[in-house]
Amino acid sequence: MPEEYGFVAIIYIFSGFIQLFSNVGIGQSVIRSDYKYTFHKHLYSLSVWMGIALALIMIILSWPISIFFDNPALVLPTIVIATKFIFESFTYIPIAILVKELNFSLYGRIKLWAAGLQIILTISLAYLGLSYWALIIPLIISPAIKFAFLRKWVKIPLRVYGWAATKRILKRVRGLMGALSLNNFIKYWSGTADKVVIGKLYTQADLGIYNRAFRFVNMTNNLITRIFGTVLFPSLKKLMEEGGDSNKEFMDIIRVLALLNLPVIFILMVFPEKLVLLLWGNDWKAVAELLPYVGVILFFRALTTPLGPVYILYGKEKTMFLVNFANSILIVALVIIGGLISMLHILKFLALGFIFLTVPLNLYFGFYRSFGYKAFEVLRFWLPAVTFGILLFWSVYFAVTTLKLITFLGFLLLMLFELKQPLKESANVLLRKFFK
Repeated sequence: MPEEYGFVAIIYIFSGFIQLFSNVGIGQSVIRSDYKYTFHKHLYSLSVWMGIALALIMIILSWPISIFFDNPALVLPTIVIATKFIFESFTYIPIAILVKELNFSLYGRIKLWAAGLQIILTISLAYLGLSYWALIIPLIISPAIKFAFLRKWVKIPLRVYGWAATKRILKRVRGLMGALSLNNFIKYWSGTADKVVIGKLYTQADLGIYNRAFRFVNMTNNLITRIFGTVLFPSLKKLMEEGGDSNKEFMDIIRVLALLNLPVIFILMVFPEKLVLLLWGNDWKAVAELLPYVGVILFFRALTTPLGPVYILYGKEKTMFLVNFANSILIVALVIIGGLISMLHILKFLALGFIFLTVPLNLYFGFYRSFGYKAFEVLRFWLPAVTFGILLFWSVYFAVTTLKLITFLGFLLLMLFELKQPLKESANVLLRKFFK
């Protein structure tokens, strides 16, 4: 029932925030470092201690959460959900080792098996009438199932070291952990600033419409960008170790991401009304007005999200934090100013913020200063990309459909031309595997 989902969603607000600090810097340290077994087993111990600490924090928060929402029934489920941080901490190092070895096939199968069992358990418990516990219990058991599969393929001793050993390994990775923790904290709250402003200044219905429009950004991030990010970090690390041109490879990946997101952006830009009517009906027609600006945001967010793993790969976590900190302050200011005018202006200002703030900051401090790209290499892709974004925004603002179509066609042809050789090589590999 909706109220049962809402009950668990209250707890997820806080568990989602604490989740930001789990595995922060630990998995990345395994992938980035050249150390092997001894380093891994001490990191494993550290991850378990962190899981216990986060679980205790969540347990302590259970009572204040119940008081704030005036619902004593929240206490026990919150305590139970807190244990998931402990179970998940057992899986971080084995998963990082698989990713470091580029064994994505095995990792994908393990996730599929665990997810399948979680789904079956959820349905079974719901059928037995266990109410919201059907959502909570599988959430706890799923990481335990995943760990059972991981133990078969990745050998890490089930041993938790004492404080002295934990302190030594913590000193080795604390720089990365500290930078990523602050970075996650800032990104979490800057990413929810627009929802907070709308929730404060507008109605719940307005917030529902905004969230539904913004869902396309999260969807493409989960289906496309996040998958690339998972593969990107270990792949570039291995390429660097082999003396390959990681900069060229990364720029090709950015171009592929731009190409893959174009169909979604095209639909949001050209057919927003038809899309809304097809998916949700007349009651949600107000979403259509927001979707074209969401398309502009989606484009630049898809291209800047994968930069995080590359900052870490080059050991530039502090630079990443400073860039995100400055960008977050400016974006939050734009959201507040836009919110004082209208909900639509929030999206307009967010789109302009990505074009004129987020991208320039990452181009200079990321590509040029941290990754070692030459100015020509950066501008060869990003100048057309920024121009594409500006023309899209212009065409939406002034409702010039012809300009949208011409802009899309021009950028599509440019990306296909730039990716001609990589796409040809990929096609040859696929054909050889198929006939083999």
